[in-house]
Amino acid sequence: EEEQQLLKLENEELQRKKWQRQKECREMLLSAARDRVNRLYEEKQGELALEMKLLEKSLKEPQKDTEEKIKRKQELLKEQQMYLAHLAQQLEEEKQQQREVDKLLDEEMAKVWAKKAEQLRLEKEARKKLLKDVLNTRQEQMEEKLQRNAKEREEVAQERKLLAEAVAELEHLKKEKYARKLKETKEYQELLRAQIASQQQARDAEEEERQQDYELGLAAERAYQEKLRDILSRPGEKPAKTHPLRRKLMSSSPEHH
Repeated sequence: EEEQQLLKLENEELQRKKWQRQKECREMLLSAARDRVNRLYEEKQGELALEMKLLEKSLKEPQKDTEEKIKRKQELLKEQQMYLAHLAQQLEEEKQQQREVDKLLDEEMAKVWAKKAEQLRLEKEARKKLLKDVLNTRQEQMEEKLQRNAKEREEVAQERKLLAEAVAELEHLKKEKYARKLKETKEYQELLRAQIASQQQARDAEEEERQQDYELGLAAERAYQEKLRDILSRPGEKPAKTHPLRRKLMSSSPEHH
């Protein structure tokens, strides 16, 4: 709207300057033509006035001339009058020619200003077309920018969605990994407990077995001692020959110690 207002003001200013220049040019041409006609008219009038004075002076002189001279002077006066009429006609023709020249000048000026007006119209149309092209280009740029912004917003939304999904997936994987790790830890702890229990049971069984072996050894030793005392307590009986292993056991018994 501002550009259109400026174009309107510019056209009005150009139109005003055009008419001003046309008026000044026409006045200048008319003034020059008038000056030329007036100068020519004054020159002719001066010549005619001089000749009329000479003629009147000759007519006022004493009548010393012959009839032939008088006739000659009358012919000269007639010629002067004819010459004056011819000059007046020539002056009128020159005025008519000047009017025709003025008309031609006006027509030529009209053609020039018509051409100038056409040029101004074409320039105005070119400016309007340029302005329209600029506005259309700007509109296209704005639409492209809006489309790019919409596409970028869509891409950002898509990226945010993918990021949220990735974060959720990562959290899910972390939870699964934590659960799996926790399960593996529990299983490992159970395995360790089972291994410890198994080892403890084996140690307990081994200890129980040693204790049983120990108790059996003690029982066997007590039975042997009882039998030995019973044999030794019998008088008159010759003791049988003692087996070397038995002697070793007897020597290592608690009583011997």
